[in-house]
Amino acid sequence: MLLPVLCLLELFSLTLDVSTWFERVSMMVILLNCVTLGMYQPCENIDCTSDRCQILQAFDAFIYVFFAMEMVIKMVALGIFGRHCYLGDTWNRLDFFIVMAGIVEYSLDLQNVNLTAIRTVRVLRPLKAINRVPSMRILVNLLLDTLPMLGNVLLLCFFVFFIFGIIGVQLWAGLLRNRCYPKENFTL
Repeated sequence: MLLPVLCLLELFSLTLDVSTWFERVSMMVILLNCVTLGMYQPCENIDCTSDRCQILQAFDAFIYVFFAMEMVIKMVALGIFGRHCYLGDTWNRLDFFIVMAGIVEYSLDLQNVNLTAIRTVRVLRPLKAINRVPSMRILVNLLLDTLPMLGNVLLLCFFVFFIFGIIGVQLWAGLLRNRCYPKENFTL
């Protein structure tokens, strides 16, 4: 009796996973996440008593729940372990990491532990869009493939910037001090 229910659940998850409207809703939620990240002001209110802060927290909770449900649906549809499963794809691993970091963040919030370093993982949420747009996925894979070839160029750039930084500090040693704001005893 349990086996037909599980088969129906897997079939429903697979149908939902490949549907175009589910992909569009996912992209809309990712765009909503980008907007809420842009509206977030960390220094505004620590206790989050303003209406704006509470609305942004509600949107953030909705986004997190949607991403977690999407992950569970994909895990049921594709399976968890194996060659062609959910964790077999690198981009799904990134999605898994983002959702797991959200679980850690919310569990620490429930225990009144304020660890702001985990909240920086929210910035990675827009990277979920890479998994949705095939041309962007190809571009990012191409950039990642060329990184080892750019190692020597980046090392040379770092060396040149470092040398010019040392030269600049030695040549202008304090000459530009107090140029951005007036001195304490400045009068017009």
